[in-house]
Amino acid sequence: MLIPFRAWVAAATIVICLLPLGCSKKLAVQKNLSESALFARGQQMEQQKKHRKAAEAFRLLVERFPNSSMAPQSQFGLASNLMKFKENTEAEVAFDDFLRLYPANPKVADALLLKGELLRQQILPLGRSQDKARESIETYKQFLEKEKDTPRTETAVLEIRKLRHHLFLHEENIVSHLLSRKKYESAELRAKRVLEEYPDVTQTTKLQSMLAKALQKQGKNDDAGQAPKSSDEKLQQDASNLR
Repeated sequence: MLIPFRAWVAAATIVICLLPLGCSKKLAVQKNLSESALFARGQQMEQQKKHRKAAEAFRLLVERFPNSSMAPQSQFGLASNLMKFKENTEAEVAFDDFLRLYPANPKVADALLLKGELLRQQILPLGRSQDKARESIETYKQFLEKEKDTPRTETAVLEIRKLRHHLFLHEENIVSHLLSRKKYESAELRAKRVLEEYPDVTQTTKLQSMLAKALQKQGKNDDAGQAPKSSDEKLQQDASNLR
């Protein structure tokens, strides 16, 4: 005897709803879930790369059981899964909450490294605000204070160098814009500050030339002749001060 299609669908729905955390019912309205169940749900969803659902489970655990021994790992899981789900603003807040609430947790270094990467991924093109680049550098530096002499520290140092080079190019564009607007004194001051702030960035020929031009336009010909030399001396500083 054939079972009618509607009857088959109804039966299948009943079976699904009998499974733990099943059915279409939203997780947030299931009030009887224990912290263990929520944590297991978060881990399961993360393993399946269902990062939105994993974040939802970890968020509920933190909200309902803030004093649980699973709360620190859940807060970290919330942040990392939000990051993987590209919820950048929420992920950043979640990482900040983890670092604020659990400063002695063993995963602090992991959180700082991930937050540094998260901020780096949000960097805007040259000519626009570079706050994320600067915040990323500071976060990587905090990571280097927590972890030393590992392959991950080498990665963090490399990322800092790349970010500093990016910021240098950004500043170079600003100096060029100031020159095009005939704001020579501003261009001079900006170029000098940049050369002093980024002694580890070696590609400075263009900026040195722009500094010389800014000085010449102000009648400071003697200073213009000395600008490239003094900048080259600054570039001899060891890049190891990034650590």
